[in-house]
Amino acid sequence: MKKNLVLFMIAGSLISCGSFDWSAFNQGVANTQQLMSAQNLVSELSGSVIIAEDGTYLGKIASKFDSDSIFNKYGKYGSEYSATSVWNRYGTYGSEYSSYSAFNSYASKPPRIYKNGKFIGYLTVNRYLANSVNPHILLSYF
Repeated sequence: MKKNLVLFMIAGSLISCGSFDWSAFNQGVANTQQLMSAQNLVSELSGSVIIAEDGTYLGKIASKFDSDSIFNKYGKYGSEYSATSVWNRYGTYGSEYSSYSAFNSYASKPPRIYKNGKFIGYLTVNRYLANSVNPHILLSYF
């Protein structure tokens, strides 16, 4: 049940991904097929790299045991103290005030997500950007 709820939340945070029926989620209704589709979308993000607007490598979306993972609390890209971490709330990429931050609700240049060299979307809490992925929701899944 908890995993389905997390998948539901993740699916709702991915703005535009193919033929996924987002209207059902907006109404709070999701069937098993839609939850499976959301799980597939999350799986697709695994291994993606995060690049800041200024070109800085910010890690990748991977297991918390991966040294480059943004979810590795002891790593360069997952530590709340690292300058290259989106979790550093005083840093350029994690501050609620920086236009380059994943946690600025109105960020104009949040970190980008790439998979196999192809742009997938933005790592941001900004709900107004198309193809946005909320880092808080990803954290609960990974």
